[in-house]
Amino acid sequence: MDILKIVMLGILGAIITGLLKTAKPEFAVFATIATGMVIVISLLSSITKAVGAFNAIIEKSGIDDALFEGVLKIIGIGYLTEFAANICTDSGCGFIAAKINIAGKVTIFLMSVSIITALIGVIETIVNLNV
Repeated sequence: MDILKIVMLGILGAIITGLLKTAKPEFAVFATIATGMVIVISLLSSITKAVGAFNAIIEKSGIDDALFEGVLKIIGIGYLTEFAANICTDSGCGFIAAKINIAGKVTIFLMSVSIITALIGVIETIVNLNV
């Protein structure tokens, strides 16, 4: 991941958004969204490498793949809701951003129940092996 490239993209996007807010304010939100999407797309190769490393760890540990997938989904939901809420906040819709954050937190909580259940099963298996 080339952080300098990402920082420069962010600064350029902020400048373009600032210029659009004065000239064509209705297009400023699109510049914000486009900048965010370009940054996320430029991170995809790094994210793919990190997921691959986690897959290797999971294979060595013997933990169920479903548990790992659940954790990745929770991380993705967290990033997605933060991204969407920030876009809403930048657009002047703080109330909607707050509701997106609440929805993300509730979704993460509901998904974590199955992960906690799976973790308890793993702990039970380990305890039973050692007894």
